[in-house]
Amino acid sequence: MLALRLTVSALLFCGTCGFSRFGFNLINHCNPPEQLVGKFCAALLDNDVNGDGRVDGSDVAKDVLYYNYDDDLCIMQEWEVVTRWTCRYGFSDQYGLFMFKLFDANQDGLATADDFKTLNFTNADFLSAQYTRFKNMYCGDPKNRENPVDRVQCAEVNAMKPEDVKCT
Repeated sequence: MLALRLTVSALLFCGTCGFSRFGFNLINHCNPPEQLVGKFCAALLDNDVNGDGRVDGSDVAKDVLYYNYDDDLCIMQEWEVVTRWTCRYGFSDQYGLFMFKLFDANQDGLATADDFKTLNFTNADFLSAQYTRFKNMYCGDPKNRENPVDRVQCAEVNAMKPEDVKCT
């Protein structure tokens, strides 16, 4: 009986030890929005940290802390960005990799707050950029539609218009 309890606990804790996000999601409170607009709005909420209606370098410097999974508060590793974009927002691993490449502005293999110093958007412009980047830059490339998650989300963004992206 004890062996059965330990096995069940281990499966709940680590899922299939790397092949399932179930255990990770339980521990890290992953509960991404189902709809694409919700994903864009969650990113806005996370990035306008001070709630002033703008997303700028100082907001992003604080948002970087949410990407900390390895106790290095100042540096976002590729795997941390992928984890954040899949767990928090519900995008595919491939989109997480795509975002890391954008975040790593100086192409040094790491993303830091310094990579975002010049960022300065109104919230409306930030949402528009989220939509445009996902629809045109990511889904516009046919190789990014092979993953089942990407297929569904790219079809969803293709059915949207820019004015559909609103957070209430």
